[in-house]
Order: sequence, then C-alpha cells, then structure tokens
Amino acid sequence: MDFNRLVSYQNMLQKSLRKEQSEDRKIDFLTIINQLTFGPKNIVQKEEILLEAQVQGFTEKEVDSLISELIKENIIYESSPGYIKKR
Repeated sequence: MDFNRLVSYQNMLQKSLRKEQSEDRKIDFLTIINQLTFGPKNIVQKEEILLEAQVQGFTEKEVDSLISELIKENIIYESSPGYIKKR
C-alpha cells in the first residue's frame, strides 16, 4: 500500500470516528432532554436543559447547536418561546 492510500484511509477513519462521536453526543443530549421532560406534556425550559447539559460537560454553543439540529430533524420543537417539547 503506498503512502497516499494509507493517508487517505487514515483520513476516512478519522472522519468516521468524528461522525460517531457527534452521534454519541447527540444521544447523550437527548438523554438529558428525556430526563427533564416528564408528565403528560413532555415540555421543558431551554434554560433548564442548558444548565443540566453544562453540568454534564456540554458548552452553551454546543447546546444551541444540538437544539437547532434536533429541531431540524423534527425530534423536538419549540412549543412556545423558551420551551422545548418532544415530538
């Protein structure tokens, strides 16, 4: 195997690992939302999500990004300003 193919293979593995780590973070974040939403309404304040996520090592930027991503994926939505609800 020549050097360029080896580097290409290594880059592919790194990209795959980054994607897997990103998915793991998303799952961890969804777990936080699941823990905070209870009762028949399944609703939680964004601020409460942010506080709990920060305790578990998420940054505010990461939380905002994940919320936006999950809204785009139609997993959660903002039921009213400042409140997140699961679908």
